[in-house]
Amino acid sequence: MPYFSGQGRVYIGARDSAGHPAGLSFVGNVPELKVSLSVETLEHQEAQSGQRLTDLQLIKTKKGEFACTLEELSSGNLALALYGHSTTVAPGTVTGEALPNPVTAGSLYPLAHQNVSAVQIQDGSSPPKPLPATQVQVHARHGSVLILDATTGGPYVEPFTVDYTYGAAQSTAMFTRPLPERWVRFEGLNTADGNREVVIDLYRVAINPAKELSVITDELLKFELSGQVLADTLKPAAGDLGQFGRLVLL
Repeated sequence: MPYFSGQGRVYIGARDSAGHPAGLSFVGNVPELKVSLSVETLEHQEAQSGQRLTDLQLIKTKKGEFACTLEELSSGNLALALYGHSTTVAPGTVTGEALPNPVTAGSLYPLAHQNVSAVQIQDGSSPPKPLPATQVQVHARHGSVLILDATTGGPYVEPFTVDYTYGAAQSTAMFTRPLPERWVRFEGLNTADGNREVVIDLYRVAINPAKELSVITDELLKFELSGQVLADTLKPAAGDLGQFGRLVLL
């Protein structure tokens, strides 16, 4: 009997109205993948022998759990983990973005965009009076300005406004989408059996939001994508594919 030690590639994607995969995306390196199956049972004890023996066990429910560890911080993976949607931000220009009134020296003020350049800050007088560059620290890639001094060279009329250009970026908003149901596929190798191929399909997985993102750490960022394996009632219960998933040894 062959042993099993697996490696391979994990793909996740949406389902179409017929329950088929509507194009699956590779999620990057996955160091750990688990599928757990369980049943909830009802037990009956007889009441004749004086020993209350269990003489019947009925399966009430069948369910499965899915969990994998992701290492790639892609927009697609984040959208799944955060119940969000990803937006590609095209380069552009901003004129007259207002800072809070009043500004406080030593405080950081985020801008509406990241990857900024040609940043100019001016006050609200007519004509506008620029705030000298020596009194501002621009965090260009992160898209923020640190006000070092808002008085020298004044008096200034607030609010200050900011003009700048910004570059392309990928933005993923949190909790903007309903619970995602996805098809999960593992195309792998059994490294304990001569790299024999194996395929696992989970037809309908209700993905949970990520429990945590360890952003500050000495290790590479990893986050868990997990969910419940639901029955796909579009497939016949007695069919070769089953209703939850399948494991194929090639």
